[in-house]
Amino acid sequence: MMKRLATSLCLVAGLAAAPFGAAVLAAPPVVTETALADTIRGAIEARDYDAMEELVFWKDAGTIKKRIVAFQIRSGLGRKVASLTVEPFDQHVLDRMLADGRHTLNLPVSHIVRVVYDEPAVDATGKPPTSVFLAGRKDDAFRIALVVRNFDEDDDD
Repeated sequence: MMKRLATSLCLVAGLAAAPFGAAVLAAPPVVTETALADTIRGAIEARDYDAMEELVFWKDAGTIKKRIVAFQIRSGLGRKVASLTVEPFDQHVLDRMLADGRHTLNLPVSHIVRVVYDEPAVDATGKPPTSVFLAGRKDDAFRIALVVRNFDEDDDD
């Protein structure tokens, strides 16, 4: 509730500061795979945390999960991207992790976004540094989904 109020106040302050007749609009919804790739690449290259944060579907994410995701996003900002692909997601990839019922996806996932950075390979694996995001649709627009805890006694708040 307080976050919603703070967001509303920021929006009102932004509208008040805008020139007469101008409106402050949120980024348009990301509706295609190409737009998803372009939005993520653009945010990484421009070091635009807000653009990435807006893509994330935060529902049911506790405080610790939010910090982990924010860290992952920030650690990729400003890095040179060697490749960025949007691929179909195979639900069986997460079946073992979700099988115990302790975790769930906060959004049905249809795609995986793989960002490979143009940096030397990680010594232990021999593979280049990579970030992977799960993506699905909410209200006909792509959003980044999260794996969240699936029980009431969550100490992640």
